[in-house]
Amino acid sequence: MPTTDIAESLHSLGLFVDADITADAAPTMASPSWWGADSECFDVRTAGESDSPASAFMKSMIGHASAYVDVLQAFAAATEAGENGVGPAVHASDPAAGLLVMENLVDTASTATLNVFDDDAKLEQLMALRKRVHEFGSITRSATVFDDVRTLTDLAMANSVTLPADFEWMVRMLAMAEERIVATGFDTAPCHGDGNVSNVLLPDDGRMLLLDWDVAAVMDPLQDIGILLAEVRPFDSTARQAFETAWGSFDQALFDRARVYGIVDCVRWGLIGAYADAARPGTLEYSKLSDWQFLRARAGLGDIHFHDRLRNL
Repeated sequence: MPTTDIAESLHSLGLFVDADITADAAPTMASPSWWGADSECFDVRTAGESDSPASAFMKSMIGHASAYVDVLQAFAAATEAGENGVGPAVHASDPAAGLLVMENLVDTASTATLNVFDDDAKLEQLMALRKRVHEFGSITRSATVFDDVRTLTDLAMANSVTLPADFEWMVRMLAMAEERIVATGFDTAPCHGDGNVSNVLLPDDGRMLLLDWDVAAVMDPLQDIGILLAEVRPFDSTARQAFETAWGSFDQALFDRARVYGIVDCVRWGLIGAYADAARPGTLEYSKLSDWQFLRARAGLGDIHFHDRLRNL
């Protein structure tokens, strides 16, 4: 997005800049490992004194993302998160235009990486932060990760997206898992729903903030725990203690359900990556994400203990 368009976008949201926007207001990486599939982010700064914020961090949704992201709810959740200290403060938003303007923490915060949560205390802090989302009133989309996989599969098929040769096998395995989970029944609560630790911001003042509410939904809280454990505790030997911390007690059946959710979430992100690669060709980052996530899903679904987990649900 050219800097003139950034200025016009900020003006349309009621954020007036009296000075020129710096020329290096360029898109920033949404993740240290791949370019964001659904948005571009801009570090926007003014070059002089002004009554408006001296700087802002603007998220601009990419057009194709509206096919699988409820932008209105995602921005509302981001706004509520800012109001409650769960995420960065939101200055303004325009869901129709796909523009979200937040406080700029580029110089005073860092993006979390996996090694941060090798520290059990930091992981416990993150789990407590995610649990606060259960009280959000802005998250109203009701969907399981299985629902999202179906939506994304239909989207991929409609756009002739190339999927792995064994994708039909993955779908059959997921159907067995969903049938077992539905049969057991589960409670629901508003949840962030994205376990990627690059969506965790660490300000210098010791706070921890959540970013990117694109897959937030009213879901089984065990799903939210499961997708986080898949990211930070991929092995059962260390995941058990983390599960007990998150849930408050250890139950093998509930633990297995959370682990199954984590595997299904890999299929979801594999589909998102594949669709983004088809929608925005020219970079290997989307296909790289898709291949990696499908590889993780394949390993989980093919694990000799997967059927044991299902029987234990």
